[in-house]
Amino acid sequence: MKMKKTMLWTALALLCASVLPVLSANATTPSCTNCFEKRWIYFSGNITRAPTSADARHKKLLELIHVAKAEGYNGIAFNPGANGSFASMLSATAPHPDYYPNYAEIVRVAKENGIELIPVGGGPEMPAKVAPDLIEALPVKDTLFIVHDGHAVPQGQIINSDSSFENRDAAWDLIEKNVGGLAYDTIEAHSGQTSVKFTQASQTNRARLLRTLSNIRPHAAYRMSFWIATKNYNAPLSIRIYGEGATPMYSNPNARLGWGTSNGLWNSDENIIATTQGWKQYNLDFNSGNNSSLKLYFMNEGNGSNSDGLAWLDDVEIREIGLSHTIRRDPQSLPISVTSADGSISYAEWNSDAQTPADYIVGMESLSIPANSTIREGQILRVSSYQSGQNMTSMWSTPASACHEKFFDIQKRYFDKTYALLSAPQKFFLYYDENRVMNWDPACGNITGGKYLANTIARHQQVLLDAYPNVELYVWNDMFDPKMNAIPKYWAVNGDLTDSWKGLKSSTTVVNWTGGSEKEYTNTLALKKKSLEFFHALGHQQMIAGYYDDESTELDALKSWLDALTAAEANGVNSVKGFMYTTWKDVDGYANVKKVADFIKSKQPQRWPQQ
Repeated sequence: MKMKKTMLWTALALLCASVLPVLSANATTPSCTNCFEKRWIYFSGNITRAPTSADARHKKLLELIHVAKAEGYNGIAFNPGANGSFASMLSATAPHPDYYPNYAEIVRVAKENGIELIPVGGGPEMPAKVAPDLIEALPVKDTLFIVHDGHAVPQGQIINSDSSFENRDAAWDLIEKNVGGLAYDTIEAHSGQTSVKFTQASQTNRARLLRTLSNIRPHAAYRMSFWIATKNYNAPLSIRIYGEGATPMYSNPNARLGWGTSNGLWNSDENIIATTQGWKQYNLDFNSGNNSSLKLYFMNEGNGSNSDGLAWLDDVEIREIGLSHTIRRDPQSLPISVTSADGSISYAEWNSDAQTPADYIVGMESLSIPANSTIREGQILRVSSYQSGQNMTSMWSTPASACHEKFFDIQKRYFDKTYALLSAPQKFFLYYDENRVMNWDPACGNITGGKYLANTIARHQQVLLDAYPNVELYVWNDMFDPKMNAIPKYWAVNGDLTDSWKGLKSSTTVVNWTGGSEKEYTNTLALKKKSLEFFHALGHQQMIAGYYDDESTELDALKSWLDALTAAEANGVNSVKGFMYTTWKDVDGYANVKKVADFIKSKQPQRWPQQ
């Protein structure tokens, strides 16, 4: 009977969403004792691309509200994504014409069905969407520029040897060369006679080309250019960069080969390779952070579907650059400085209000040198600035600096708008999650990454609670969890992230996803148990974010969560008040909403309403 009811809700939602609220309002969810009080579904996606009748995500969310009701869920944590984001209401440009009508329909249907809408957003990246000058920027120190014909440009010498692989330099490590993953090739080459060939059918299901860059300067900006050709190749070729201590520095899950630059501006699209293409050049900018050496990988970790697929890489050149994607704050906290090569002379920047002649004018990857400058032709300069961190992670998720009050002013306005849009929601889910670049602004002072993040989340919570004292706050666990990201070295974060959890208010609920969907049952069970115990000891209520698109027949990851919770409860943990069905597969990720609810009911029936 349950299956038929769910199928009926689904079919009706797709045919006539406006009728559904009336029909489903008569359905009731049985009560239960000692069960998960909060039983949510995580929904992510823009619902405002078209009118309600034509927007696929909007229709899916309407459908999901009814499915949730039928299966015993009582809330939907709603993250509208980048394009349909709540931040759209802060833009100088009016939102899409269907923005407000589509939201109004969702709010109405959810209310009529007794499903609570919990807005998800307000992550550290959000203020940068409104104020791009706030984006995190990494220092670039003492880049050498040379003056020629009225301009100063980076010297830009290539720092890696054997860029075209002609000498088969041992510095290039073809890690899977003995198992068919990759090899030197003398048939296809962009220049010279040699390239590196990636074979799609590696025996180990991966192929890695490693170059250790031991001559990197800390706090320097680099541009890597490279050429790729392909034939029937569809394996997931990507670039990764690791710092000292094997700390990840760069990886872009949304653009595996990064996001290139043309004429000093980001390209309109990511670096994409076609299944078959002739030689094409790409580039990628990165910053060395605190590292004096880096490990660069071209790699795939999965064979493609074409057994004969091949990709060739050639002419990999890495040069130091300067004044690329430069960020300056207002009021200025990210200075540009130009000195003589020995640092003894500091030169003056042109300013429209200046009363005296200037020595240089800041340009895009260059300086203009006025005729009356004290800087001379052929002179070597040292130039320091701050480089946007936008390309050090996903292009859309780089945090803003929270060491400026504007950060929190924007966050407050963001929630004001969201609160009105969703008809006074009583809960707000702060999206702090895998924030990989932070704490570089000198305005923050000389503090650890953990202190920086603790200060940020503490102030953010207080600003919201001052205005909305009855709103319940929620946050992902990972950035505050010593078993996950609150560790001494985390990506391109400046300083130790330990103690970040000290900024969380005890009243903030932690949504725990430790271990995700990994299937090493014993290890992830232990991690999950320890994480639950850690936040319980700090006085937080918690929710479990389970499922994570687990493809195992027996839902192994979900089983490990339930077993970890049972073990933690046996050790005194009584603070886990909810469960959230979590998927990252867009509209295709909700096929197992009923299966997950049924699994919990069958394994631990006390935790879910029985029907």
